Amino acid sequence: MIKNKKVDIQEFISFMKLEVVTMSNTINSIESYETHKIGLQMAGYFEYFPEERIQIIGMTEYSFFYLVSPEERIQRAERIMQAPIPCLIVCRDNPVPKELLDAAKKYDRTILKTKENTSIVLRKAIEFLNRKLAKTIVKHGVLVDINGVGTLIVGKSGIGKSETALELIKRGHRLVGDDAIEITKISEDTLMGQAPTLIKNFLEIRGIGIINIAKLFGMVAIKDSIEIDLIVNFEQWDDKVVYDRLGLDQKFEEILDVKVPYIKVPIKPGRNLAILLETAAVDIRQKKHGYNAAAELDERTKEYTQRKADESK
Repeated sequence: MIKNKKVDIQEFISFMKLEVVTMSNTINSIESYETHKIGLQMAGYFEYFPEERIQIIGMTEYSFFYLVSPEERIQRAERIMQAPIPCLIVCRDNPVPKELLDAAKKYDRTILKTKENTSIVLRKAIEFLNRKLAKTIVKHGVLVDINGVGTLIVGKSGIGKSETALELIKRGHRLVGDDAIEITKISEDTLMGQAPTLIKNFLEIRGIGIINIAKLFGMVAIKDSIEIDLIVNFEQWDDKVVYDRLGLDQKFEEILDVKVPYIKVPIKPGRNLAILLETAAVDIRQKKHGYNAAAELDERTKEYTQRKADESK
């Protein structure tokens, strides 16, 4: 399930170090990670007005506002503040125009000020809101950092995910989270995984119970979050199933519209799952850098077959 997120306006103000000029009693949160400079609205264009975003006035918008007549300023200020905007930020320590201030008080809207220039405010606001409002889902599994490769192990309960993670930790890798993994989309092609605060650093081992990895193995054995590079699905070995032996066709699982490389690992006694996952992590890293062992073998086989065919002519 995707979580709907909001950012408290006070948290945003504190992070951005903004001065409060007026504060709304009715709108106290931000729901959009995008921002908007209100230059066109100050020119009287309201056909498209993304009123759900934070509104920003830079030097250009501020200067233009005073080129129009006092009547137009009042009209446009009223139209801006009628909209349910989360807040309006006036940059470069400019005084808040009286028309906007009066309209903000009339319609109960928040106006903030900063000494920073517009580009800095935009960058900081976008970075903060992207981090806070990014789409997030919770997925059952174990997330491990295997030599820098974020590997999400999934599969039915009791199949051995946590035990494999424990073996990987003993081999020098790091636990990010067990059981419930919060997955956040931080860009169009990047997912970040972490453990919920409540169960962070804990690992459940059937027959033993809950163990604290940080206490047993030290802080070097844990990691707060990691980009998810690979999904490994553990399933019970089925003699009737024909498993992939070459890996020529890379499979993917889509999470939050992001495609993540996916492999299926059949489980049966005698298989060293920790070593298999270490190998899978190295392999996926090589593929990211353009090398595919299966493709190289396939090409060699084709060349050999063609050479033999030529020799037989």
